[in-house]
Order: sequence, then structure tokens, then C-alpha cells
Amino acid sequence: MNISHETTEQTDRRLRRVLGLATLDMDSATWWYQELGLPDFPASVRSDAIAVVRDADVWSQLVPVRPGDEPAEPVRIWTFHFPEGVDNSGFVGWLASHIKEATGSGVLVVCGQNSNAGGIYDHWGCPEAIADQVLETVRRLARPFTPAQYPKDAAPFGLELQVVSTGAAGDVGAGTKLFFEQDGRLASARYTGGKVALGLLVGLVAGETLDAHYVQVDTDGRVDAGHSTWEIGTGPDGQAVASERFAWDTRPGSGTNEYEQVVEAGVKNVSRRRRFRPETIPS
Repeated sequence: MNISHETTEQTDRRLRRVLGLATLDMDSATWWYQELGLPDFPASVRSDAIAVVRDADVWSQLVPVRPGDEPAEPVRIWTFHFPEGVDNSGFVGWLASHIKEATGSGVLVVCGQNSNAGGIYDHWGCPEAIADQVLETVRRLARPFTPAQYPKDAAPFGLELQVVSTGAAGDVGAGTKLFFEQDGRLASARYTGGKVALGLLVGLVAGETLDAHYVQVDTDGRVDAGHSTWEIGTGPDGQAVASERFAWDTRPGSGTNEYEQVVEAGVKNVSRRRRFRPETIPS
């Protein structure tokens, strides 16, 4: 267990990163808590139970629904395993609050220990009828600025984009590449190529939108700046696609740039993490 003092924003940023680092496994079965009388333990405990708990009166086991069962509250179950050494303190309350706010659903959480898989892990459950909505909320919290296909073990995420089309007032073009990074709500990018010697962009993610400001040096040595709003979605082959509405602050002009993810030849439905190596800025 970790003890730390941090602001609400720092906690949110840390736990979004924890969620991105965690491995999420969704079970396809329907589960329920089956009650057992105290004398029935341990003979009636099922081998497929993932939790067995008791109070003063009964035992209950969390098990998959079988034909003939009559579950009072059927639930779907998913599991988080966390990398070793990651500070996930406060994770349960933080995520449960987000799920409640977004979907109205409560959750159940049962923790366990597996030293071979990072240590503490969590089994989570929610009402079966709302499970898809709850899981979508979890995925959006983990990667609010990435397509659903982005690998679960990549956080903060990295994304490389190339230009598809640009507005007449834009400087990016064929040959320009953007290299994004994100940690929590904070997103940044460096871009280079074509008319751009080096550009830097930074902004905050809100839902599916990135509001950002940028500054760049072109190949003639001119420095300009502006602001833009980004929307990122998913293309037909599973790659990220983006639309940027930009406006210059240092000169007249505005427009829309369109981008797509750089994907290795023959690779579909997967994102690749990139490292940016800036080109030399002209003197």
C-alpha cells in the first residue's frame, strides 16, 4: 500500500495512467453470488468460484450462472492486474465514482493477490444489463484520446500521424509527421517535415476533444503560433484518424487539417508506439 499527499488533479492524472497500464480481462459469463449455509462450507464451494466470503449467518460464493440457477442480481465480471511497483492507491473509489457518474451503475469489487502477476489484482462486477456501457466508460477513462484498438499496455500513449489534407492557410503537408504523447488529460506533440522545421503543440483533453496551442519554426526560419481543436476517431482499417481545426495567432488564416495514423505496411487494427527524433532547426 502507498501513502502519498497529492491534489485532486494529481490523483486523477496518476490513476488514469494506472488504468492505462493495467491489464483488463473481461469474462463473457454471467455471474452471481450464491448463498450457502454455514454448515455447507467447504463441501459446497465450487471450483470455479472467484470469491468466497461470509458474515455471521451465511457464506456466499461468486460463481458463473449455471442452467437452473435463479440469480437475484446477475452481473458481468472483469479483472484488472497491475504492473509491479505501480501506485494504484485510491483506484477503487476513483473508478467507481466515474462509473457511477457516467452510467448510474454501482459496482462490486473483490481484491486478491498474485505475486507472479504484479501483486494485488481486482475483480470488478456490474449489473449485466448495463455492462457494455460500463466497460466503454472504463476504456474511455483509460485512453480518452485514442482509438479502442490501442494496446492495453501502452500508457501514457504515443501516436504518430501523417497529413492527409490541409487547409490553404496551413503549413503542414505531405512529409509532415506528428508524434503525440499523452499522460492523463495532458497531451503534447512535436511535428516536423515539409515546410515545418520543428513544431510543438500542447493542450488538454476533454472527453473526445483536444484543445491545444502550437508554436513552430518553418524552413525559412519564421516563428509562428496558433491554437487548434482536435477530434480523433478510428478509420476503416482500425487506424487512428484526426481532424484539426486551426487558427493562427501570429498571422491571418484558419482552416482544417486531416491526418491518419502511420501504420507499418500490412499491419491493421493495431497502433505502434513511436519515438520522436527532431530534425535540426535551420540557423
